[in-house]
Amino acid sequence: MNLEELLTASSLNLTEKQIIKADAYIDQILKWNKTRNLVSRKLTKNDLAEHFLDCAALQKLLKTGSVIDLGSGPGFPGICLAIIDPKRKITLVDSNRKKTTFLTHVKNELELNSVIVRNERVEHINRINDENIVCRAFKEPEEIVKGLKDKITKKNKITLMVSRESPVSFSGFDTKYTKSEASDILGKKRGFLEIQKS
Repeated sequence: MNLEELLTASSLNLTEKQIIKADAYIDQILKWNKTRNLVSRKLTKNDLAEHFLDCAALQKLLKTGSVIDLGSGPGFPGICLAIIDPKRKITLVDSNRKKTTFLTHVKNELELNSVIVRNERVEHINRINDENIVCRAFKEPEEIVKGLKDKITKKNKITLMVSRESPVSFSGFDTKYTKSEASDILGKKRGFLEIQKS
């Protein structure tokens, strides 16, 4: 299925303008990927459309407040969330300058005015004040929680994009696995691991 078909099959209720922006975003990834290696060169436009749906489905799990996307790469899930929730403040963090240059370009090109791009290593962030922390394909859940535990409080919610439910527990944290809506649409295992300090 192409992007419009995938999004129409979902319960996201995106406007035509949002679908056009999502399509333009995917086109920008494909264009820049020819010279910048943002994602695997094997990925097709339909593959990227699946990634977009997978990331967009995360929006329903967010708390009220701002979002920080750690290890944003080409903008999964942060840019996707910014397209479907344009008024929410979203910070994209990546240590790779090629990727943050791309993210800044997309932010400007698609007029995503609530997006902030930071070229920084997660390890160098002392405190995270954003209510929502999201990650996709960044590190193993255990490593992420270990790296964040001293940077967050009970007000922060971590939502990790995972391909399957796996039994994980972290001392001092509550965890919950939620199956993604994208799982049924794509016929692939997709879900979210929600983590919050107890």
